Amino acid sequence: MFESSSAQALFPEGNIMPDYRAYLIDSNDRVISRKDLVAPTDEAALETARQYADGTDVEVWQRARKVGRLGKTNPNPHS
Repeated sequence: MFESSSAQALFPEGNIMPDYRAYLIDSNDRVISRKDLVAPTDEAALETARQYADGTDVEVWQRARKVGRLGKTNPNPHS
């Protein structure tokens, strides 16, 4: 597994936190932006992504796994 030098400096024992992506979704269900997130758990990633759910929905993904969707249309992130 490839680790960047900055990741090694932050987590020298190789315990790198999982990376997540927050996709901002418009009213037509199209991705309008992406934000990279680093969080220790799914719940923490969802909480971090809440800051982007102001007027738009946000889907949080970890690689190919959908973690949840936040926003005005669905207050329950695990759907």
